[in-house]
Amino acid sequence: MAATAARASAVGTVAVAVRADGPARLVVDVRCPPPAPAAPHALLLRERASGAERRVALAPGADGRLAAALELEPVAGWAGTWDASVADGAASARRLPADLGDRAAPVVVRDGTSACHVRPYATEHGNLSLVVRALPELRRLELSDGGALVLRGALAGASGPARLVCRARAGGDRLESPAAFAGGGAFRAELDLHGLVRDADGPEAWDLALAVDGVVGTLRIGVRAGDRPGGRRALVYPERRLRRDGVERTVRPYLTAEGNLSVRSRPVAGPRRRALPAPRGGWRRVWTVPGRPSLRLLRALALRLAGALPPARHAGDPPAAARTQVRIVILHAYGMGGTIRSVLNVAGQLARHCDVELVTVLRRRERAFFPLPDGVRLTALDDRRPGRRRSWAARALGAVPSVLVHQDDYGFAACSLWTDVQLVRWMRARRGGVLITTRPALNLIAARLAPADVVTVGQEHMNFAAHPPRLAREIRRTYARLGALAVLTDEDRRDYGDLLRSAGTAVVQIPNALPELDGGTSDLTSPVIVAAGRLTPQKGFDLLIEAFAQVVPQRPGWTLRIFGGGRERAILRAMILDRGLHDDVFLMGPTQRLGAELSRASIFALSSRYEGFGMVIVEAMSKGLPVVSFDCPRGPGEIVTDGEDGVLVPAEDVDAFAGALLRLTADEHLRRGMGEAALRTARRYDGDAIGRRWHELVDDLAGGKRTCGGVASRHAGVP
Repeated sequence: MAATAARASAVGTVAVAVRADGPARLVVDVRCPPPAPAAPHALLLRERASGAERRVALAPGADGRLAAALELEPVAGWAGTWDASVADGAASARRLPADLGDRAAPVVVRDGTSACHVRPYATEHGNLSLVVRALPELRRLELSDGGALVLRGALAGASGPARLVCRARAGGDRLESPAAFAGGGAFRAELDLHGLVRDADGPEAWDLALAVDGVVGTLRIGVRAGDRPGGRRALVYPERRLRRDGVERTVRPYLTAEGNLSVRSRPVAGPRRRALPAPRGGWRRVWTVPGRPSLRLLRALALRLAGALPPARHAGDPPAAARTQVRIVILHAYGMGGTIRSVLNVAGQLARHCDVELVTVLRRRERAFFPLPDGVRLTALDDRRPGRRRSWAARALGAVPSVLVHQDDYGFAACSLWTDVQLVRWMRARRGGVLITTRPALNLIAARLAPADVVTVGQEHMNFAAHPPRLAREIRRTYARLGALAVLTDEDRRDYGDLLRSAGTAVVQIPNALPELDGGTSDLTSPVIVAAGRLTPQKGFDLLIEAFAQVVPQRPGWTLRIFGGGRERAILRAMILDRGLHDDVFLMGPTQRLGAELSRASIFALSSRYEGFGMVIVEAMSKGLPVVSFDCPRGPGEIVTDGEDGVLVPAEDVDAFAGALLRLTADEHLRRGMGEAALRTARRYDGDAIGRRWHELVDDLAGGKRTCGGVASRHAGVP
């Protein structure tokens, strides 16, 4: 929140700063110039018009700083001008002379239903006063095809005549229209946006505010109250093309960075051609991908040649390791996603008893999205951070597609011949220990290229039926060379077990462990449904939006928040706008605080067309959320018990999904019962229990127990 920077400028004058500190909480910091006087006991605020008084303790802190924390709930009860004084016990109060610096920045304070604007200022005598005004809260926005903008919201404590004011940011021109108040401070205002269509060069921004009789100035309308999502990414409003007096422009409401409502008007332009970005380092990927038969032959030849390379020579025997050496290879450890989070969790668990190195094939970012677990070393093979100097070999080979990564693996497009070279060099230089690879393409490479004294463990995060046919055929031929294959569900254990029955490869089922999450347990009272995952067709968020569109008319006030990033964002946003759900469905973007976001919701929705496991279901259950999920292959059916801790509906049945959401949104008692059961289910995936299973597997393999019966039988079933 904004804070007022302040500095002492005269004897007897103290520096004062005002800042928001959580919902409905305002803190007044008083920093006295040295030497600090004796700490006053209380800050006394007196409302100038009514004479009402509020007394708040001033707590001493370091460096002569005193702080008074004001609880402003309900914020509507604080509207007015408050003069600040200090009181020593029962002694009379003295006005507080304050230096607010060159500028006194206003602060917005929220409670669960409304917000207020607090502006500190120094009176003509240099004393501190606070002006507190309730702010209009936007609840719904409608934009008709004809250009009528209708706003519905609330302004706590207001009831008198009011006007909607639309002011041009440049030039100050303004349009006005009536605003009507109903009971409880609810208001409705309508504005014809044709008034924003004028012959002007370039785009124009118009700010919207409410002018209320009896209130000095105008009040900006915004989205600020309680836990409602704000910001330009989450809230996107529709656009209209309007024409007036031969001038045509497009208008779109939007939120400013401060959460205030404005409207942007732009000239109508012809279609723009997007310029191709210049390749980094002056290189362009000029090679085209060969036809699939040729690529398969090239890949087979490359694997044969790489496998014929002798392992790197080492001087003498390797030093005896006090702990088992475990190396985990992942495509992109610096990115975000459920697989990355799960792999990091496994690495952290193994690092308690093993020497763990996490190897990322690619590095594109300076900082990882998820924190690296304690005790885990991180190595990057192909460092592509912007601005980093690369050798001529890296630039040349980086322009050629990979020949080792299977073309039907998701990671193929991100890899190159340079990543192939780096991966082969690194892998052939290993001696002993356990090598864990984390996706099909890496599993296949490890099975073919790892030295004989390295025990290989492949990880499958997807069910076998979800793999493309050509990749599935390669898996059938090659996975038998692995020392073990770790899968997430019991059905996957059966599928891959049948596939590798004649081989010596142990197929073990170890589900993902529940990571440590921030935030507490949900109280299941917020009218919020949460979903999370990459914005890709697999996650089925298009199906979820279709289902929620059936919920909105029957459950006004309930909202859907979708967390995650990905290539489908523009498509999903278009769906939201096309169905008029801009006040109901929010694309929140990625978050590193998923636990806290889950704890603010009352229902979790999983709409995937297919899954490898569905770790996010367990994460939601750990916050006490009931789950509504498609019974898709594979994973949700092994986590969710239908009717007990959630609801399973037939895969891709949008109507059934909507019906389940309607049932849970209508019945708080049902939500609470399922939420309690969900907490019990989540305990089965405790990190320590799953970690012990990984330690047992690594110990068995490192000790040479590589038979299917000797390893797999110890790791079957759900913990």
